[in-house]
Amino acid sequence: MSDLLSINVNEHTEKKNGLTYLSWAWAWAEVLKVDPLADWEAIEYPQPDGTLAPCMYLGNGTAMVRTRVTIKGKTRTCLLPVMDHRNKAIQSPDAFAVNTAIMRCMTKAISMHGLGPYIYAGEDLPE
Repeated sequence: MSDLLSINVNEHTEKKNGLTYLSWAWAWAEVLKVDPLADWEAIEYPQPDGTLAPCMYLGNGTAMVRTRVTIKGKTRTCLLPVMDHRNKAIQSPDAFAVNTAIMRCMTKAISMHGLGPYIYAGEDLPE
């Protein structure tokens, strides 16, 4: 069982627009307590001009980010749309929105390892 499952992160969460968030800084600090050699990365995608971008642009003008988190040799990945403060996909997102999405995605990938998965419970339910 993951050592992260036993950690209560409630004191580090924040509420915004009716949703609960865990700061990436708190999440990563807890990971490093469990595995000082843990690592993460934002996946880059090739662009038409041959460069790499930290997000995948979709045909409708929105974008997705993907992160990979490795803890104790086990890797988990997560995919997340680049969203605004209402959790709606952004058309032509700027660098700040992409960076915010990457850090949110990293935190979500950490939850896949067992840190605070209860934060996301119910988010996949239809409106």
